Amino acid sequence: LILVAAVVHRWLMPGFVSGWTIAALAFCAAFSVVVDAALGVLGVRRFGGRRWAMLGAGIGAAIGLFFGLLGGAILGAVAGAALCEAAFDRKAWHDALKAGFGAGLGMLIGTLARLGLALLMAAWLFVDLLLVG
Repeated sequence: LILVAAVVHRWLMPGFVSGWTIAALAFCAAFSVVVDAALGVLGVRRFGGRRWAMLGAGIGAAIGLFFGLLGGAILGAVAGAALCEAAFDRKAWHDALKAGFGAGLGMLIGTLARLGLALLMAAWLFVDLLLVG
């Protein structure tokens, strides 16, 4: 959304946002998606989960969004990963819950990383508006 706001601002008010800022914000936006996905996968893998846990975490997080943006999505990812690991990978509940915990932890750290990148992007845009505008 920060990138979209910068592009719209540049389009409606030419000369207020530099091309370098648009490029940097586009890079940061793409990087944040990659970091979020990678941390989710690493969280599952680190705690012994496999592809069923990753799939379950994604489905659980999507369902969990209906119960709250952050808490519901994370708890949904944990539950989805654990249920899919237990049901489809035939893992014991203890191991399935570990994979679910890894999915939730990876999602939480990924969310915090995306928040940090979003704050960096907002600060970059603010500074650019002060300097160019």
